[in-house]
Amino acid sequence: MDQRIKILALALVASLGLYACGGGSSGSSSGPAPVATNPTSVPTTVPTAVPTPTPAPSGGAYAQGTVTGFGSVIVDGVTLDDSSASFQVEQDPSLSTSGTSNDIKLGMKVESDQGGDDKIKTLTVLPEVYGKISELVAGTGFKLAGQTVRVSTDTAAPTVFEGASALADLLVGDIVEVHGSRDATGVIVATRIERKDPASVVMVRVVGVVSALDNTAKTLVVSGLTVNFSAAKLRPDGVVLENGQLIAAWSDLAISPTSVMTAKAVKVRKPQAGNGLKMQIGGLIASLDAKAVSFKIGEVLVDASKAKFESGVVGDLANGKAVRVGGVWQTDKLVAAGVKFVKDSADAKISLSGVITDYISLSSFKVRGALVDGSAATFDGGAASNLANGVFVKIEGSVASGTVQAKTVKIETPAAAPTSPPNASAPTNASQTASAGVRTITGEVKEYDSKTGKFNLSGVKLNLQINDKTEFGLLGSDTAASKTDFINGAKVLLRGEMVADVFVVKEVRFPPKVEPPVKLGGVISSVTASQFKLNGVTILWSATTPVDGGKTADVVNGVNVVVSILKNGDKLQAQQIEIKGRVASSLEVKGAVSDFVSLSNFKVAGQKVDASKAEIKEGKSGSLANGRVVEVKGVLTNGVLIAGKVSFAD
Repeated sequence: MDQRIKILALALVASLGLYACGGGSSGSSSGPAPVATNPTSVPTTVPTAVPTPTPAPSGGAYAQGTVTGFGSVIVDGVTLDDSSASFQVEQDPSLSTSGTSNDIKLGMKVESDQGGDDKIKTLTVLPEVYGKISELVAGTGFKLAGQTVRVSTDTAAPTVFEGASALADLLVGDIVEVHGSRDATGVIVATRIERKDPASVVMVRVVGVVSALDNTAKTLVVSGLTVNFSAAKLRPDGVVLENGQLIAAWSDLAISPTSVMTAKAVKVRKPQAGNGLKMQIGGLIASLDAKAVSFKIGEVLVDASKAKFESGVVGDLANGKAVRVGGVWQTDKLVAAGVKFVKDSADAKISLSGVITDYISLSSFKVRGALVDGSAATFDGGAASNLANGVFVKIEGSVASGTVQAKTVKIETPAAAPTSPPNASAPTNASQTASAGVRTITGEVKEYDSKTGKFNLSGVKLNLQINDKTEFGLLGSDTAASKTDFINGAKVLLRGEMVADVFVVKEVRFPPKVEPPVKLGGVISSVTASQFKLNGVTILWSATTPVDGGKTADVVNGVNVVVSILKNGDKLQAQQIEIKGRVASSLEVKGAVSDFVSLSNFKVAGQKVDASKAEIKEGKSGSLANGRVVEVKGVLTNGVLIAGKVSFAD
């Protein structure tokens, strides 16, 4: 190892700052960094006392691992800046398939290509296997495409479910997308299992190691599955297949009765890295060479002979053990500066930072698309009664049966606006947007002074004020309301922003006398003729419930829907079901508006949007502003989602 690499390695050990520049997020990393030496104190920026390493010749960085949270995106506990990222979902490995930030979900295996400023340029989703379940393995998992999948009961790395709450919900014939890593026996230990729409197009994808290669017959074997690659596109161009290579094979044909996959594309996965590239990877150890202190994680060879170890020692290295590694690429391997063993519930900590959507109760709401149960949480900055769609929160917790069980919920009220506003002609950065942007808060009016307009809100420690420009209306509609309804004890939802040290209210929304329908979105499960489950709650429906985008017979397990619901006591009744996601050319994103410049230039959940020609539903175009929660449906063009429809969701 030359002196420059030694300096880079020492700097990586000393600081997480090389990886933790969270775009648009003030949250710290959600767990100890692979290269951190003090697990109880994880900096989010490079301390001034730590010298910044000389930039690597290739510039940038690379990360591969499991999504463990959002603020920006958090991979294996390390926050990566996705503020300017493009998103891809790799299915056919010979093509580039565009996606949005909403395609990135908890438990997914991803890889990121970061620029010299450590911001993600491209974030790619990498499913391990996709296809139809062919056999259930009692109590442990299932088989598909010749691969065995095991549900993880390890508290350090539990399996995240979507479209099912547990293994028992899955059936033979279900289409599933599985993320995870292989153990020493070749079994896929799942970090995420997502049940897909049964009407999905036929697709089979397998990632694994080549064996029994026959270049004459053009066949190979991946963990028991025979793959015929005679008609396949081979990537990268000019690659020669060899035993021992890690490949991704894809087909749009079902596996034959003789268990043969006719591949349409085969990609050899190997790092495309330059010397000195910063890298962080996570997964299960394979091909351990104890004498050389080297091993593989996926396609990456790791040299850990000079590494510092956290939560264990070098003797704890073993095939199948979960680790997180940080270091630099040198010639043909990752030279590890630090290796952290993933071994207890603290390593499974989930961090979420964003606005609430799909709020139905304290035990069922979403943040950045992740389902949250806050019923056992402790609160900071407010109380459970202050939660509502559009409220900005930071959550720490862990996953159980696909739901984030919140341990703490911090309600993020806006910081005071800068005393000297930024130059209007200068671009607004993420921190300015966060500090000065529109926020939503909710609660009960206290200590209202009708002369000054000043008041307090239950559970929220802010100075608040209404004025002559404040608009009043009813939640869930454009119906106007009167300032005379604004009295002590009134329950309200407020939108506004900080001016100096006062939260100036732009909008007041009162709950209507008749509660409006609530909209929930996601993948349904446990479907019967009278009810189904969505976002952890049971919803009643019947054959007479209107179905948009399909028919009653299409309401089955695995379908992605938006449901309008009326609450009737403790029962939830579906008023309308919209079936989504069956038009391949259309993309959708849901979340808070940020970086709003105009109708043709803003972001939703980090995705750039142009809504200049969109149909606006459940609101007005003039109501679009930072902090508003919307759902956008459209077509992705040159990295911009050209909206056909924008629906207000708060």
